[in-house]
Amino acid sequence: SSAMKGRRSASSSGPICPNCGSKEIEQHDASGASVCTDCGVVVEENAIVSSVEFVEGAGGSSSMVGQFVSATSSKAYTGGGSGGRGGRYGFSRDSRETTLANGRRRIQDVASRLRLGSLYVDAAHRLFTIAVEKNFVQGRRTTHVVAACLYIACRQEKSQHMLIDFSDALQVNVYTLGTCFLKFRRLLGLKLEIIDPALYVYRFAAHLDLDEKANAVTLTALRLVGRMKRDWIVAGRRPAGICA
Repeated sequence: SSAMKGRRSASSSGPICPNCGSKEIEQHDASGASVCTDCGVVVEENAIVSSVEFVEGAGGSSSMVGQFVSATSSKAYTGGGSGGRGGRYGFSRDSRETTLANGRRRIQDVASRLRLGSLYVDAAHRLFTIAVEKNFVQGRRTTHVVAACLYIACRQEKSQHMLIDFSDALQVNVYTLGTCFLKFRRLLGLKLEIIDPALYVYRFAAHLDLDEKANAVTLTALRLVGRMKRDWIVAGRRPAGICA
């Protein structure tokens, strides 16, 4: 009948009424409501429609009906014609989502140059998201912000990477990256632990071509660093200078 138009009964594997346990559930597509036919309880309302529909616009262009929200987006994409900036399916990404996508791509690029794993990439991307939310990227090069995020991730994970490594990989002045890093750290209120100079001992020894003496030199250097710590010589000095 016409009254039942736009409605359908649920299958045996469909929803169950929480009131009477009946499986006779009628779903109304127009309103998105599901009603039990035995007791009249509204089982579900305002259901999200997963079907895809298109409408034809002026000039024969087609666009999708509704709004699309991805898993990482904060709001729906806006609709538009297929011939405009919205893209093939009539949706355009807002500037924030575009900035985050470009930032993650650049983070992965820098991380691959320095052989950093996905752990550092994910941590840096979370920091980059905060930078975007706090408008820290405004007026700054994305590359500098990306380097600062990755360096903070390295410091938090106690990696052996130094700021000069990012400077060499990006061909950017190390003091420029250092300024961006310090401002971002101050903005976030991070209290990064002082780097242990012993982290760099093995790295410096590997670049000295000591061959079979590398292990002995490294152990001696570690003992010297430990002695300097006990005598408070390390305090106030750069870890790289202590290792050298």
